[in-house]
Amino acid sequence: MWYSKQLRQVRRVRKVARTQQHQLLALELEGIVALTLHSVTRTLTVATERETGVQVIDLLGQALRERRQLLKKEARQLRHDWQESETLRALKGPSRPDQPLAGETTAS
Repeated sequence: MWYSKQLRQVRRVRKVARTQQHQLLALELEGIVALTLHSVTRTLTVATERETGVQVIDLLGQALRERRQLLKKEARQLRHDWQESETLRALKGPSRPDQPLAGETTAS
């Protein structure tokens, strides 16, 4: 039963993809650029003139580059912070569990 449900889902997705490809091909033959936006639940295709489409694609590409650079910078900072904390932890030295903490007395 589980397999047949997944098989139906795959067939449905293939049909949707095939329909979208035909739509995009028809728009391309007319000399129109189409932008497709995907979300978890919906897909939206917007037809634009070629010049406008090029500008939008350039703008989206620039936004993605900026976002990628920001994420790289954050990742570098996180790695740096982690390395600092590891260095400080190594300088403190390993604490031995058999030694009493400051202020504790041993029960001998």
